[in-house]
Amino acid sequence: MTAIIEPAFERVPGPEGAPFTFVLVHGWARSRSDWRPVLPGLRRIAPVVLVDLRGHGESRPGPGMRLPDVAADVRALVHRLGLGRVVLVAHSAGSEVAAFLARREPESVAALVAIDPAFGLPDEDRARIEGIAERLRREDPAAVAREHFADHGPSPLLPDTGDLVAAAPAAVRDLFIDFAFGPGALHFQSQAKEFFAGFAVPLLAIYRNDERARLARDLLPAATITVLPGGHWTHHEHPGDVVAAIAEFLSCPEEKEAPHA
Repeated sequence: MTAIIEPAFERVPGPEGAPFTFVLVHGWARSRSDWRPVLPGLRRIAPVVLVDLRGHGESRPGPGMRLPDVAADVRALVHRLGLGRVVLVAHSAGSEVAAFLARREPESVAALVAIDPAFGLPDEDRARIEGIAERLRREDPAAVAREHFADHGPSPLLPDTGDLVAAAPAAVRDLFIDFAFGPGALHFQSQAKEFFAGFAVPLLAIYRNDERARLARDLLPAATITVLPGGHWTHHEHPGDVVAAIAEFLSCPEEKEAPHA
């Protein structure tokens, strides 16, 4: 494992005596400001820590972007801040980071919320993902990322930069490639099925369409699965619904254990 990179973060207070802290993990090429639409609602439930992954936002780059190393950065921050039990809320590729952390330390993670997660893509998508990876190697990674985001419906600009991308070029390239094909990857269905077998942390997965949700029900038989129709940026399109779904999930512990068909 490479050296730990101390992530940039923002700590937002919530109700005193809350039994957990939200830790928000953004997706590929973005930053912690991506969570602004849902922050007011989440902070009414519990304190919030927003994290910039290495090479993203205000965090300095690391020597690589392997999934186990990026997850270790977040784990080290959680321990350094003494957060105790956390609820990980993550979007897209950030959901892979959060799932990896939850799998490693289930005793510290009260729940995982994955918003349109990047894990569990159909295995037949591998050729398409390899094509994007090759473009990232040959072309300007930020330009490739912007084009990729445009293919996923209306893509919101980040409030702190006014851009779609808030990451160093090498981080944009390496996170995409390493998360899909590197050590510990759970990007594709066959990888994720093995990873989530016996997954001990209650999981809410919010998908943008019924097709993605159908795949997830086979992959995550014990998860709570919700569909909020739209594009990839569900927490921007439906911030109130996302907060409400999280609040309902966390207030119904008996639902966390029951398989959802």
